[in-house]
Amino acid sequence: MASSLLNIKQSCIKCDKGGGIAICSGCQQQFCVKHFIEHRQELATQMDHVGQQHDVLRRDLSEEIVEHPLLIRINIWEQESITKIQVAAEVARVDLQQLVDQTKDELKTSVDKITSEIQLSQERDDYTEIDLKKWSNKLKEFRTLLETPVNIDILFDNHSQSSIDLIKINPPFHPSISMYSSLEYELPHSQKFNVPYTQERFDKYYGPVLLADKGCAAKNIGDEYSRICGINQYSSGVHRIVFRIDERTNSCPFLGIISSLEGLSLRKITLPSANGWSDLEQLVVNGKSLNIGSSNQIIQSGDEVTLILDCEHREILLEHHRTNRFVRQLIDIEECPFPWKILVALSPRNGSIRILA
Repeated sequence: MASSLLNIKQSCIKCDKGGGIAICSGCQQQFCVKHFIEHRQELATQMDHVGQQHDVLRRDLSEEIVEHPLLIRINIWEQESITKIQVAAEVARVDLQQLVDQTKDELKTSVDKITSEIQLSQERDDYTEIDLKKWSNKLKEFRTLLETPVNIDILFDNHSQSSIDLIKINPPFHPSISMYSSLEYELPHSQKFNVPYTQERFDKYYGPVLLADKGCAAKNIGDEYSRICGINQYSSGVHRIVFRIDERTNSCPFLGIISSLEGLSLRKITLPSANGWSDLEQLVVNGKSLNIGSSNQIIQSGDEVTLILDCEHREILLEHHRTNRFVRQLIDIEECPFPWKILVALSPRNGSIRILA
């Protein structure tokens, strides 16, 4: 059996010759001498091809890499971001300068009014200690406003769609000079003071309140402050509501507005959207008190006042009939969004008010 296996003839895979057979250790094929040499030459050719691929790769690696497609996108993003920053910075600069100029112009206007009043009184020799004290206080107030930097801040707009927080000017929360510098002047003639009176009545309230006269009268019957809202909602036009202070106790009733989106759930007038007056010289702006004068005893029991809501110009005004004076306040629509409702706050122990028209 072993003898027969040794006698089996092995042939070349190319030509079937059986003499001088060699086996390739790579492909395990059998070749005659001639074809074995050719097979080695084929392997040498393939080796040359591999060497060429190797050399090309080494050359390409040593050369400068072609710009990656994402680099183009990164460059575009960089330029767009720089442009956005430059635009935001320029807008902030312009807004800041406008606010500074506006404040200065308003201060000049207020000083001009005082100047005219003083000159006229001097020419007529018609003034008293009361006038001198009033002018002195106003001049001190204007001096303070001139020497005190405008309360402006920079707001980082992190709600923008950009990955970079842009900036913008955040105006002061308090009203500008023109909103309260006209306290000593007569009521101007304007169409907004000639619109028909709005039919209003009290509706929802918080605290110890007694409503009477079909919702037109409200009285505090407890030992803590109470707040009452009107039934109407205001988003457009100009509206006038007349009130009479039936009884003022230890403090004047608050008269103003609140956003109807906010409820009466707090015990003090700290509602973020509350805007109005606790007296002619006692402002409440976005729930924060701001004294603009020395008196908090101007409005008395029996006085009548008209609250004007000018939705078109986003402002409210309060006219005091007895002294023929008025105050004006611009409303930040972001802090006190439409629709508005009137808001009255009565002091404890019988503070009362009535809607006349």
